[in-house]
Amino acid sequence: MGKILSKLLGKSSSADISSAITKAQAELEAAEAAVAAAENSYDEGLLTLDKLALRKLLDAKVEAQIEIDQVRAKIAKLEKQHEAALEAEAAERRQVAYDQAKAAAEAARKKLTTEYPRLAKDLRELLKSIAESDILVEAANQDLPAGAERLEKAEDFRSQPNRYREERGQAVVDAWVPIGDRSSPLPDDMQRRVRPDERVRRDGTQGGKVQTETGSWLEVERRRFTRVEFLPHEDGRFVAPLAAELNLPPLHVGATPYHQAADHPPYRIVAELEKQLLPPPVRAERTPQVEWRIAPKEEVADV
Repeated sequence: MGKILSKLLGKSSSADISSAITKAQAELEAAEAAVAAAENSYDEGLLTLDKLALRKLLDAKVEAQIEIDQVRAKIAKLEKQHEAALEAEAAERRQVAYDQAKAAAEAARKKLTTEYPRLAKDLRELLKSIAESDILVEAANQDLPAGAERLEKAEDFRSQPNRYREERGQAVVDAWVPIGDRSSPLPDDMQRRVRPDERVRRDGTQGGKVQTETGSWLEVERRRFTRVEFLPHEDGRFVAPLAAELNLPPLHVGATPYHQAADHPPYRIVAELEKQLLPPPVRAERTPQVEWRIAPKEEVADV
């Protein structure tokens, strides 16, 4: 239990008080039943009992009624305590959440002020190294040694280049095609089911027929093709250089940014990263100013 709740309620929580209220309500029901029984006994004895006996029944009735009043007073007090306990527990939760948020913000602020400048400077050095290497690679590629391959820049591996169509081999084959449609052969399973005609045609070609999946017969003829196996064209995926994507704002407003994303040539990137990082300007003190407002008569004073 928190300090606020302990101070207001001692050791009783809202759950404890709620349990006490439930017990008190059971006591109230019992007391009300006792009053009803006492009233019934008194009414039944009015014509049969003497005054002394009736006095005892009346006293029992009064005692039972007092018990009801006491239990009701107890319940009313408990309900007020329960309401106070709920409010105190809510205040305690708010205080705990506030303290946790304050501690987390202070820890994050400390981490930001100590680690971000270091990380940002490390990234500046990385960007500068990349740009400097790009300058050297571009110069080398302009005047390659005999038989040397062009060099890739430091960040080229981050992208996936285009993969162009590549033929793997060719072969001349004879295959069955539908008559009137000679653009492509039948599928392999249908090729195997073709029934060739017994006679060869006058032009030297051979005809035949094959049964389709629907049960109908398809007239086919045998033709010669050049079968080409190839790897299809595939477009690459490319990313922009880090210097064009990465923004490193300053820690304090008004200071020089560690880096501003821009798609510049490498020599300009190096020049930008070699500039001095300036701290934020000192905020000037404010000077008092005066404005005049119409005041009610009772507020008028001599100037």
